[in-house]
Amino acid sequence: MPALFLLVSSFCFTTMAVLVKLGANDFGAIELIFYRSVVGLVILYGVIRSKNYSLRTPYFWGHIKRSVAGFVGIATWFMSLGMVNVSTSMTLSSTTPLFVGVMASIVALTRKQPLQWPLLLAIVIGFFGVTLILQPSMEGENQLLGCALALCCGLLSGVAYWQIKELGELGEPSWRIVFYFTLFGTVFGALGAFVFEGGFSPVRLDNVGYLIGIALMAIIAQLSLTNAFGKGNVLLMSCLTYSSIVFAELYAIFLFDDSADWGTLAGMGLIIAAGVSSSMLTKKKTKSG
Repeated sequence: MPALFLLVSSFCFTTMAVLVKLGANDFGAIELIFYRSVVGLVILYGVIRSKNYSLRTPYFWGHIKRSVAGFVGIATWFMSLGMVNVSTSMTLSSTTPLFVGVMASIVALTRKQPLQWPLLLAIVIGFFGVTLILQPSMEGENQLLGCALALCCGLLSGVAYWQIKELGELGEPSWRIVFYFTLFGTVFGALGAFVFEGGFSPVRLDNVGYLIGIALMAIIAQLSLTNAFGKGNVLLMSCLTYSSIVFAELYAIFLFDDSADWGTLAGMGLIIAAGVSSSMLTKKKTKSG
């Protein structure tokens, strides 16, 4: 079930990215973070009130760490898109599973536990598939800074995923984790829009659909992601995040009329193979354990 949640999350995040691309001419990057957060915040709060759930938590610092890592990670990715081409930015930001693999290995070594080599290998193979699809290149100015920002996105996303895992193990429900994340994104998204982008852009009938779509996809993606990392194997979930690249390529082919060469098809095959093999390995280990 966590694997299914992760695939739903990847699909929704990819759909959100397509809507961000379509609405980027009308709204600033941080402004879009605000809108994707505030709508989700209102929806979540309404559900929480109707169910009489409590927002009190003994793990407030954990929510702060998750929210800061997630918010800054998204911001650095959006900034990198303005400095390097999309393929390079997405490739470097897709290093998240590699960073998670390093974190998991450090924790395992610290606890004197065996490393999960098969899953780590699957993560590396999946990343190789990403590079085959996106074929990153260095063009234009500010390349070093743009690449550094995209790598920061990969690292910070890994930190956020790890924090979600820890909060899940502590018994925090997914809705509470997502609520505090959307609250943080709403407050700092609004501040960032005024400080860095000069305020909010006009919302019209011809662009409000992008905002609604972005917000709905974001809330479904966040709830699914939180359920996945909160309950599933962190290395398996990280490997499955590569599926977003496959979904993005399918959107590019069917929505934007891009063509798929042999490198793209081979990359998609590697990502799918890495995901399937890692799922089978985790299932086998769970049964034997």
